[in-house]
Amino acid sequence: MESIFPIIGAVFFLGFLANRLNKRSEEESVNHHYDEVVADMYNNQNNEEMKQDNDTPNPDTQGLMFNTLNQLGCQPTANDDGTISVQYQGENFYMEFGGMYARVWDPGWACIEADEPDLPNIREAVNATNFNFGPTVVMTKPDKDGVISFHSRRDIMLHPACPDNVPFVKAVLDSFFDAKEQVRSNFQQINTQQMEMQRNRRPVGFNTTQQNNIQEE
Repeated sequence: MESIFPIIGAVFFLGFLANRLNKRSEEESVNHHYDEVVADMYNNQNNEEMKQDNDTPNPDTQGLMFNTLNQLGCQPTANDDGTISVQYQGENFYMEFGGMYARVWDPGWACIEADEPDLPNIREAVNATNFNFGPTVVMTKPDKDGVISFHSRRDIMLHPACPDNVPFVKAVLDSFFDAKEQVRSNFQQINTQQMEMQRNRRPVGFNTTQQNNIQEE
């Protein structure tokens, strides 16, 4: 007789997947559309374009990002090392580039002492956030003063032929704020669950008043 567990597992997975798809945010929709446009663009390239010489200059992704940020109403700064610094919604972002790819950083948005009692719960909250969101939250090793810093990063691809670069970059930048809020929410939820477990925990050998009355009868 075939085991029913693989079938149950498949049904559970499909249900989980359907629930995740129903909860997609506007940012994920923009990202998905952007990816489709880029994929179609590459599928339509002919063999001659695919065999271009190594001497072909790399795309000016930094320039594309610079112009895109300007269209968002930001005031980016192009640094001498090929990076970009920009402030968005009061947050300072830093961007690195390689080929058609950009790594977006939100550096040093929080810090905590290494001996903080809540550190295990904070790590758990960060891990849960990294499972669910685009940006990756990074916790550094303690510095010489015993301080752990929090950074977030996200790798994206930009191409001048994509018509959705402006809403795409905006969605990417907004996702960093969503990730920080999710860390806070996860931390609160973990603390609440632990407090509930402690309230429900009963010492060994302890009987409630109702149980004592039953035993006396």
